[in-house]
Amino acid sequence: MPVDGSLRLLLPELVVALTGVLALSAGLVSRRAHVPGFISLAGLALAGFFLATEVAGWTAQLWSGTVLVDGFSTVFKAIFLGVAALVVLVSLDYLEHHRLPAGEFFLLVLLATVGMMFMAGSLNLLTIYLGLECLALASYALAGFLRHNDRSTEAAVKYVLIGAISSGIILFGMSLLFGVAGSVHLADVAAALASASSLQPALLAGMVFLIAGFGVKMAVVPFHMWAPDVYHGSPAPVAAFLIAASEAAAFAAALRIFIVGLPALQEHWRSAFILLSVLTMTIGNVAAITQTNMRRMLAYSAVAQAGYLLVGLAVGTERAVAAMIYYMVAYAFATVGAFAVVMLLGKYYPNEEIADFRGLSRRSPLFASALAVFMLSFIGIPPTAGFFGKFYLFQAAVAEGFTWLALVMVLNSVISIPYYWGVVQAMYLRDGAASDPLPAPGGLRWATAIGFGATLLLGLFPDQAVQLVSAVHVVPTLLAGGS
Repeated sequence: MPVDGSLRLLLPELVVALTGVLALSAGLVSRRAHVPGFISLAGLALAGFFLATEVAGWTAQLWSGTVLVDGFSTVFKAIFLGVAALVVLVSLDYLEHHRLPAGEFFLLVLLATVGMMFMAGSLNLLTIYLGLECLALASYALAGFLRHNDRSTEAAVKYVLIGAISSGIILFGMSLLFGVAGSVHLADVAAALASASSLQPALLAGMVFLIAGFGVKMAVVPFHMWAPDVYHGSPAPVAAFLIAASEAAAFAAALRIFIVGLPALQEHWRSAFILLSVLTMTIGNVAAITQTNMRRMLAYSAVAQAGYLLVGLAVGTERAVAAMIYYMVAYAFATVGAFAVVMLLGKYYPNEEIADFRGLSRRSPLFASALAVFMLSFIGIPPTAGFFGKFYLFQAAVAEGFTWLALVMVLNSVISIPYYWGVVQAMYLRDGAASDPLPAPGGLRWATAIGFGATLLLGLFPDQAVQLVSAVHVVPTLLAGGS
């Protein structure tokens, strides 16, 4: 349906940005985190309402493709809004416990969310980069939000240094594409490459720079070394946000750039992503086995999960993209839910060691059962959502003739069993030093319950969930000749 440059298609982004300003203002007036927190939740809910009522179903380009509205961007925006809402929930008690400025925190979370929404909703390299920088700058500040904590400061410094380098690499890669194609619009880049008589070295160099730059953002091997330190040192809600949403935004942008803009180079970038996928899932799982700290284990787990998602990016079919989106949603719910349990234990055991989870089944049965389900989903045990996410990626890989890559996924799922099972074993088969019940704040209870319910529901009704995203196309119908 044609749109006459209507700004109502940008209502979700505008509402989220305005909500951030309101949350900051409320934080200056009230010292309690709940006031700006509830404002943030209301704003995210309103943005979700506009996304469902004003944006869903439209396919349109605003300002010559600078902003794109289609099914792909709408689904990813819904993911970002949902993860942001869960992060706000788990942050309420955390901010008050650590006496952190809630208004500033929620402003940064919401600005990062706006950046992610523009990354997924554009066909213009410059707009994607501006969204990336909006996300990155807010994330740097969030990583160092515990200003009097040396570990948080170290995480922020490492994140800034690595993030700035990777942003520069991405920008340089984009500049090479512009130099070859003469445009920053992905459709024009694809057309220029399709009509080129020969493959230019500058083009291959641009592709390599983009793979390396986005490899850092997606935390894939060998560009992952920043991730464990940043996820371990950042405030726990920030780590959950970066793993569940920031990496998803990087995958969304990479899907757009490589599938829409560089289909002529698919043979080259597919081989690179297959190699990175195998390395990432294998090294991530092997490194996670040796971890004794819960957050570092989840960090290396995030690296391994990025390897599974790279299978979908490497295959590059619509079926693979649908499987990727399903898996991202399942992983996001499980990740935020797992970090909610980590935050509950972190109030009493600041070191967040896996050994601290001993006896949790007796101290907090509901949280222990939820965390057990999250761990099973990470492994890929039915009937959790994680199993079907990996199964659909497996199917997509086999359908394109990459049976050996699918078998590598299965092998790595087996490798991951010991460290996930170690957490379940500690909770149910080991006695802890204390046995008194652990009181849980309302925000953590709600976030854990939502993650628990979504992980099971997506696993019990996987076909219905995949059908909802099966019509999502990376290449919008505007480019395919539709309207």
